[in-house]
Amino acid sequence: MATVVTITYAADEAITVTTWHSLAADDWATSSMFDNTSNNYVDVLVGGGMSIAGTSWAAGDTWEVYVSARYDTDTVSYTGGIGTTFDASDSILTEDTEFIPTNLRLLDVGNVEATAPTTDQVYNWGPLSVAAAFGGILPQKFILVLHNNSAAGAMDSDEMVCNAVGITYTST
Repeated sequence: MATVVTITYAADEAITVTTWHSLAADDWATSSMFDNTSNNYVDVLVGGGMSIAGTSWAAGDTWEVYVSARYDTDTVSYTGGIGTTFDASDSILTEDTEFIPTNLRLLDVGNVEATAPTTDQVYNWGPLSVAAAFGGILPQKFILVLHNNSAAGAMDSDEMVCNAVGITYTST
């Protein structure tokens, strides 16, 4: 008898990204932590809408979404680095003090179109696999990190959303 594997998608849930709203040029901010210790998903798809204040962005400007993970489930007190943000709802980060950008896992890069926008714009991104960023194994806890990589553009709060959908497999 053949084994049948069924994929089940959990309900879509919001990840808090309050600090992503109005993020200034060349700034970094985290999302709230996604905690998988009780759900035990095998993967989580993330995505949403990235809103930019259109008139301040130049053609070719980018924003980047990274992921950082934590493997322990206890409440270890970190003395510095990005680990201090895991139990926070979300926060603005100071590059090279709280984290080293090269240690983050890149999930997505959004590019402003070839003609500079004249109005606010929303760019859809995702769905992207978090497990794929970690060699196919979903970490117990992760946060997303947004980098506004524009020269002068600000993120906009109108349609700034980030969602997650957990995935489980059932064998019968």
